[in-house]
This record gives sequence, structure tokens and C-alpha cells, in this order.
Amino acid sequence: MNVIVIGAGFSGATVAYLLKNNGHKVTVLETGDHPGGGCWTRHHGKYPYTIGPRIFYTPNKKTFQFLNGFVELRQFDTKTCSYVEQDDQIYNYPLQYADLVRMPDAQKIYKELEGCKKSDFDMKDFETYWITAIGKTLYNKFVNEYSKKMWGLFTNKELSANFAWINRGTPIKDGDTRLFGDQFQGYPHDLRGYNSYFEQVLSDISVHYNASVNSVEKDERGFIVSTKAGETFTGDILINTGHTDEIFNYRYGELQFSGRDIIPVVLPTKRPFGDKDYHWIHYSGDEAYTRVVDFNKVTGFESENSLITLEVPSNSNRLYPKQTQPELKRYEQYVADFPENYYAIGRLGKFKYTGISDAIEQAHDLVEEILT
Repeated sequence: MNVIVIGAGFSGATVAYLLKNNGHKVTVLETGDHPGGGCWTRHHGKYPYTIGPRIFYTPNKKTFQFLNGFVELRQFDTKTCSYVEQDDQIYNYPLQYADLVRMPDAQKIYKELEGCKKSDFDMKDFETYWITAIGKTLYNKFVNEYSKKMWGLFTNKELSANFAWINRGTPIKDGDTRLFGDQFQGYPHDLRGYNSYFEQVLSDISVHYNASVNSVEKDERGFIVSTKAGETFTGDILINTGHTDEIFNYRYGELQFSGRDIIPVVLPTKRPFGDKDYHWIHYSGDEAYTRVVDFNKVTGFESENSLITLEVPSNSNRLYPKQTQPELKRYEQYVADFPENYYAIGRLGKFKYTGISDAIEQAHDLVEEILT
């Protein structure tokens, strides 16, 4: 069968590779001029970076082995922290019990945590979950303002609490300072990051770049996809990894996403965070940016100087799906209209906050479904 895949990020490139290896004719349409989306390694001068730090992590050994078969991954134990302006202190993140004693309002925090231990987590909404999990004081230090500026919201009560990633396990940890905990973690040895993965899996596939979709129709011939450049493609199966609302011509309105502007900055030091073993810092106050990343440390690039990136919430792009109840309901309206042999995977296609491992696993699961 002929398959059209929209998008050449991790989910699109992987599903295209797997279907091609199972005898299908695959055509990939990619809006940009390269594959990989935000996971494609770019350069600021000589310094490599990605759109956000794209660390690979998964509890699934098979997923790790699949990716490692294309790009050798080095062990990467991600460590992060948060700057809390009201304390003028940098603390570990995820939260650590050992840091609580350093906080000026430690006694108040301990008292609130005792109350948290006596109650079950309330999953009514994002804010309520966090307050019942860690108390109001810690919530205001680490979560409240950060989350609102990250998602562009007036209140965190708008967010759903049904995030699998919401607390990465335990809200407050005791000793293990790694962000992703005890999972398979890695980042490519290659300074080009994941680029060679995309080049390898797409090497024998027809990929059209700068191919923004203009319209999608379906008739007795199957799916007919037209691009803004005037090209037309037909397929028996359509797999969308791009924005779902665009494919359906916004019939239920525009799905809301949070965007980012990435500002790369070169600093005259090898260690922008001093002797601290952190890969990035969250800023949980009213700063314009949400995160600062040391990309030399992430990529393994050696230089007397360093590249950091500032991530600033923006409306200039649509990267992170806003998990509010109205938007989740809007997405379900689109899902109800999915025609036969139309599939959506990936962060944008499924309107769900997911990582690299999720994209790869969704591609494998979908191919298994198509082949059975």
C-alpha cells in the first residue's frame, strides 16, 4: 500500500522507516528544510544545540536498544535545578528533602508536608494536585509561576492533572538527584546529536522538504494531499504527526499550544553554572525565560567558551500542547472525525506532551496495528 506520512520528526521518520521495511511505499512530507524537528542539531557559530535539551530516557530497554542501534548513546544522568527568586537560592529539581532545611520558611514547609502525608492526591486539576502533594509554600516556590508562564495561563487550575509526567515519580525525592530517575538514559556521542538517525532511517524513502500541507481530501482513490507549493500526493494510508487542526482545516477551532523562542548566548567560560553538576536551570519566578541550558555539557562539545540557551515563552510557534480541559475536548472532536486509515501520532498529532521514546514507541505500535 501507498502511505503518506506528514512530518519527519521522531514519530514520522520512525514510522516511515518501519513501514518501508515491511514492503510499503512511503512518501514523507516535511514542512521544514530538514528532518528531526526540534531534535535536529543546529549550530550557533561552531556550537551545537537543539530546540530544548533533547535527552533520551525510557524505562523500555527495547526502545533504548532500537535508537542505540542507529546512534550510539552515552550514559546521561540528567541533573537540573531551580532558581527561586524569593529565597535567592538555587535548589535541586526535582525537589529534594535535603534542600528543605536551607529554606527560610522550612518550619512552615515541614508543617504543610505533614498535612500532605495524611491526605490523598487530589487530581481535580494541576494546581490542586501539586498543593495536596507538596503544600502551598513549595508549590508557590517551584511550580506556580513557572507553570503559568510556561503554558501562558492565568491560573494553573486550567491545566489537567492527568499528566503521566507530572511529578516524574515522587514529588519530593530523597537522595537521587537525577531528573529522570532510574531509567535508560542517553545522549549521542556524535556532536551532531540525532541527525544521523534521521539521515539513516529516511535514506531510501521519498522525502519532500518545505512541503507544507494545504489540503487533505479522501475519495475512492484514497487520500489526496495537496501542498502549498502545488504538489499533489495520493495514498491508501495517511499518518499525521503534525498539527491535527491544520489537517481538518480548523473545523473545530485552533488547538492551543505554547511556543518558545530559543536565544543562544556564548559566554567566556567553560562552566557557566560554576562547579555545579547541572545541565539546566529552571526559573520559577517572573523572569521572562523559563529555562537556561548549558549545551556544551549536554552535547559534550569542548571549548574554552560555552553556549547557553534562554527559552522564552512565545506565540511565534506551536510546540507544546496546552493540556486544558477545553483543548482536550476540542481534540477529541477532531478524533471523532478521523476517517478510516487515518492515524495521528507524535506530540502534535496526538496533542499530548510526549518525549522521544514515546514517539518511537507510538510508531512501533502503529505499524504493528497496520500490519495485523
